[in-house]
Amino acid sequence: MLANKIDQLIGGTPLIRLNCISNDAKGINVYGKLESINPGYSVKDRSALQMIEQARNDYKLQEGWTIVESSSGNMGHALAMLCAAYKFRFICVLDPKTPKSNVSLVKAYGGEVEMVTVPDENGSFQKKRIELARTIAKRLPNCVNLDQYNNPAAVDAHFKHTGPEIYSDVGGNIDVLIGSASTGSHLSGTAKYLKTMNPRIHVIGVEPVGSVVFGGEFKPFLQNGTGLSFKPGNIRTEYVDEVVKVADIDAFAACRRIARTEGLLLGGSSGSVIHAAQVYLSKVRSPCNVVVVLPDGGLKYIDTIYNDQWLISNNLGSLVRGAEPVPHESHSQPLPVEEQESVV
Repeated sequence: MLANKIDQLIGGTPLIRLNCISNDAKGINVYGKLESINPGYSVKDRSALQMIEQARNDYKLQEGWTIVESSSGNMGHALAMLCAAYKFRFICVLDPKTPKSNVSLVKAYGGEVEMVTVPDENGSFQKKRIELARTIAKRLPNCVNLDQYNNPAAVDAHFKHTGPEIYSDVGGNIDVLIGSASTGSHLSGTAKYLKTMNPRIHVIGVEPVGSVVFGGEFKPFLQNGTGLSFKPGNIRTEYVDEVVKVADIDAFAACRRIARTEGLLLGGSSGSVIHAAQVYLSKVRSPCNVVVVLPDGGLKYIDTIYNDQWLISNNLGSLVRGAEPVPHESHSQPLPVEEQESVV
């Protein structure tokens, strides 16, 4: 492939069979959509590109204009990369939970960083980040806040591309889709397309224990790039059939296991959907094909998820014993059926 610009490398990511949770004897195949293959190393590249294209139409966005966006890391990286290529000024609003490597990546592309340091009433920084991004956009001339949480273009990116790629690669032979809910965009867009093609496809939405995208009471969590302290406009609950809330310990254990059994270094949101797949498959007795969307890679988390001392300091030391994470009882929470019906 010969590309003339970085945006032409976005999408077309591969599916890889996850052998350690597939089961040949039962005819169960689990495939991971490897979004870390995107040039910005995450699924956010797709939404970032689509939102920029939509802003060109809506606001006549052009060279020299400013884009400002709130991010927990990956969207900031994606927009910084694209703004460098398109010659836009980029201001990224981050918070102390953002991995240091993500802060450095934004700056490496010439982006500017505004850091929110005071949490909101829930102890989360997300609402404060969003508020600051909107304030900056109003203050500066020729400045656009893309608003990844409510911008329908972010959902369209996955309806137009991610969903069709998955369906084509498996020849339409998919029974279950499992995806994480952060802004809701990649889960909603992908699920919408797949259910358009086959309404019987079972969609499982995943978020951290403590996140409230699918309801509940907010509590702080360590997983980065997934989960929110509020329900975003881009979550389309009508396409979600089941919800699983995954504890940090289960997400990180899955990350470390996949690294050592499959040679894949993944982020915490990827670990959460893999754990959710294991929970689902523990109840399955018939053949099925499952696709899990793996939002990003693990290099940005080498000092956290893959760092023994960090785990110990965050009371997750049970994951640090020997070459393999020790087995433990799942701390994750599939929502009761009656509660799922009230939120999806």
